[in-house]
Amino acid sequence: MNNKQDHAFIRQFSGVIAAFVVLTIVLIFVARGVEPEVEEDGISSRAVLAEQRIAPVGAVRSGESGAAALADAAAALTALPEPEDVVVDGPSVYNGLCAACHESGAAGAPIRGSADLAARADERGLDGLVQNAINGINAMPARGGNPALTDEQIRASVEYMLQ
Repeated sequence: MNNKQDHAFIRQFSGVIAAFVVLTIVLIFVARGVEPEVEEDGISSRAVLAEQRIAPVGAVRSGESGAAALADAAAALTALPEPEDVVVDGPSVYNGLCAACHESGAAGAPIRGSADLAARADERGLDGLVQNAINGINAMPARGGNPALTDEQIRASVEYMLQ
């Protein structure tokens, strides 16, 4: 009986090994079919794509070509319309920047309308809180991470937080 079991095991094991060999051969042929195409000049398309990805974004131009490029750039800038003055009020600044931390209390930020915020307002006053918002404090970046905000816009957002 052991001899029959040994023969059955050897047959099954040989079948599994043969299946792996066939699978390996098939995978080798598939891999050869997937290899990058080579152009007539011997450069693969993969190499061309890599060269395009690492190509410089700009170029330095001097002399007459540089002067012409500079004149074209200046003409393009003057053709742009003047930006309109955008009025940003306290709620829109708060909702756009501050709410991410001050609604959830992330990194220890006082939550809008909380007793902790009221205590800080009593301790430092409005001007102190505005200075913290302008200069940054603890994990909060200066101006909430937007250096384009004016002091008035920051004051409006702090006043909105204290409501």
